[in-house]
Amino acid sequence: MNAATMDAWISSKIGAPLTRASLEEYQLRKINETLALAGERSAYYAPLRGQRLASLSELAALPFTTPQELFAAPYSFLCVSPREVERIVTVPTSGSSGSAKRVFFTAEDLELCADFFHYGMRLVVRETDRVGMLFPAKTPGSVGDLLREGLSRDGIIALPLYEYSRDLAALAAEIERENITALVGFPALIEALALSAPQLGVERVLLSADYVSRGCVETINTAWGAECFEHYGLTESGLGFAVSCAAHAGCHIREADIYAEIIDPDTGKNLPDGEWGEVVFTTLTRRAMPLIRYRTGDISRIIPGSCPCSSLLRRLDSPRDRGLRKKLPPVTPQGTDAPHGL
Repeated sequence: MNAATMDAWISSKIGAPLTRASLEEYQLRKINETLALAGERSAYYAPLRGQRLASLSELAALPFTTPQELFAAPYSFLCVSPREVERIVTVPTSGSSGSAKRVFFTAEDLELCADFFHYGMRLVVRETDRVGMLFPAKTPGSVGDLLREGLSRDGIIALPLYEYSRDLAALAAEIERENITALVGFPALIEALALSAPQLGVERVLLSADYVSRGCVETINTAWGAECFEHYGLTESGLGFAVSCAAHAGCHIREADIYAEIIDPDTGKNLPDGEWGEVVFTTLTRRAMPLIRYRTGDISRIIPGSCPCSSLLRRLDSPRDRGLRKKLPPVTPQGTDAPHGL
């Protein structure tokens, strides 16, 4: 399946034929709705109350949100009653003595992710595939659970295999027993599996949740002859962000739910398409915890021009560096929450 699937999905979400003009009009409207929600209901974003943008370019004048601020006061970002929170994901923060960020989701927020997986995975797998999920899937609302839900909407069988991840021989045996033809999971785990079990008949692989090196892709290609796709996402972005298509020319951004910017990590200035910088995003449809100009610490770029697949969606290049978080400037936390432990 090609990326026209994603374009049709985005078109249905914005309620108009997909053009860059119609999409940007929708994004501006959704950013203003997000500003209104966050300004009224979030203690952290209260200084933005009454803020309204006349154009997307005005977004660059708003302050950034950083991981340190989210870590320091997660409940100050909450925009719904705690009774409406369906799931809280705890994200460990390196160098914080076991402390962690907390990210909140309503049932509607989780459905947005399952919906993205439903359509995004159409770029990766076929209707006849049996998909092995190398992500935790037991907890309702977890990545594996939402992925299984999204795939099931196309009648695709998705089997949780994460419990075998500590024993590559057992994992390989289970993949053979279940006739798995596609895998989704952490790059390092799938690379290690490819090296230890080159006999597997895996045909398609989606690498996600960590940096994807060219060496990893080459190892998987050599071992299985499998086609490798990439997904970029963070818990903070609502789990899904962007996914590659069969053209393998960057990852198509989930533009009805996320507005992406690339900034110079030192100056904070916006960079034009084609230039490498830090990925910053604003959520457009999240209810529990909308984020405005959130600095990811990841280095990438918006690929200029059109994808060979003809999709109109902007494309994110493979991140080059996930270590920039440690270099972000210190901040003074806003809100009244104390740091929360695991």
